[in-house]
Amino acid sequence: MTNFDRIKNRFPNGEVRTEPPFYMVEAIADIPGCLEACMSADRLDSMRAALQKLKVTRVIAMGCGTSFNSCQAVASACHTLLNIPTAAYDAFDFCLEESPEVDASTLAISISHSGETLITCQAQEKARGLKAFTIGISGDAGSRLARSADLALTDPYGQETPFGKTRSYLSNAFLGILAALATAPAETQGEFLGHARQMTGLLRQNMKTWESAARVIAEEWRGATTHYHLTGYGIQKGNADEIGLKIMEVLGESATSLGLEEFMHGPYASFRKDMGILIFQTDPRSLEKALMVARGVAISGAKGVVITDRVDASWPENVKVIGLPCVEQPRQLALFPAAMAAQYLVYFLALSKGMIPDINGFEFHPELRNVVDIFFPPGTH
Repeated sequence: MTNFDRIKNRFPNGEVRTEPPFYMVEAIADIPGCLEACMSADRLDSMRAALQKLKVTRVIAMGCGTSFNSCQAVASACHTLLNIPTAAYDAFDFCLEESPEVDASTLAISISHSGETLITCQAQEKARGLKAFTIGISGDAGSRLARSADLALTDPYGQETPFGKTRSYLSNAFLGILAALATAPAETQGEFLGHARQMTGLLRQNMKTWESAARVIAEEWRGATTHYHLTGYGIQKGNADEIGLKIMEVLGESATSLGLEEFMHGPYASFRKDMGILIFQTDPRSLEKALMVARGVAISGAKGVVITDRVDASWPENVKVIGLPCVEQPRQLALFPAAMAAQYLVYFLALSKGMIPDINGFEFHPELRNVVDIFFPPGTH
C-alpha cells in the first residue's frame, strides 16, 4: 500500500480516499453548477464595470499545464466570438519572447490554479509592464496572481482537491471567455450568455449518460491500453491536449496530442493494439477529416473512441462513439460537454487500472517523487 503521509495535508481532513467515490468524480459533477456560478449577476456586473470601456484589439492568454490548456480554449473561443486576433502562450515562452505584440489595447489573461505559479505571475507582470490590461484567474483571491492583476477573477468553487484538475480546467477557461466577452456589445453578450445557460442545462441532462458510456469503454479497455493518441480541431484541440495531460498525470501512461491534420502525418506508424485513440469532433468543417482518421484507426487494430455531436455520421462500427448534445455557438461552447465526457473516461480508466484518480500516477512510483522537488522548488508552483 502506498504511503500517503507526504500528501495527506492537501486533502480535506487529511483523508486520501482509497476507494470510490473519489474527489475527482465529484469535481466533474460540480462543473455545471460552477459554470453557472461564473455567470452570476454580481460577477458579470463586476467584469463589465472593469472592462466594458476598454478598446480591446487583441486577447492573449498565458498559463502552464492545465491552465495553459484553459488558455488555448480562451484564445480559440475569443477569436471566433469577438473576431479579433488572439493567442495562447505558455507562460515561460511569453517571458522569454523579446517583442510580443502587446500594448495598451491588449487584454492579457493569466491563469494559475493556485495563483502562485511563479512563471505565470512573472508573465502577467511583464504584460502589465507592456501596458496591457491584465486579468488574473485563480482559485485563491489572495494569491500573487490576483494581487498583481488589474482585475482578479476567482473560481467560484475555489481550489480543486484532486491533483489532476477537471472542474477548474473548464471554469477557469469560462471565466477567461466571459472576461473578454465583457468588452463586446451588449447584444453579443446577451446572446452568448443565453446559449451558455442552455449549455449548462445540457451538461446536467447528459452527465449520467457520459458516466455510463465511460464505464463501459474503460471496462473494455481494461488491461488493453497502455499509451494514447488524441486529436481535435478548433475548440477541441485544447480538450485533446488537456485530456492527454490527464492521462499522463493520473494514469502515469504516455499520451500524445496533435491537431487533426497533423494526426495524419506520421503518427499512424505507431498505432498498435495496446493504444487508445480519442478523437474530438464538433466542428462541421472538420467532420470529413475526423471520419477519415476514425477509419484509419478502425483498420489499425488500435482502440478508438470518438466524442462527437454527430453520432449519426458514418463512424466505423469498431470505433466507440460517445454522443454529445448539439449546442448553440459550438465553436465556443462545445468545449464543455466534450471535456466532461472525456473526463469521465479518464476517471473510469483510472479505476479499471486500480489507480486512485485523486493523486498523480507518480505517487505509485517512488523513484519519480523527487522529480517534482526538482521541477518546482518551494514557492514556485
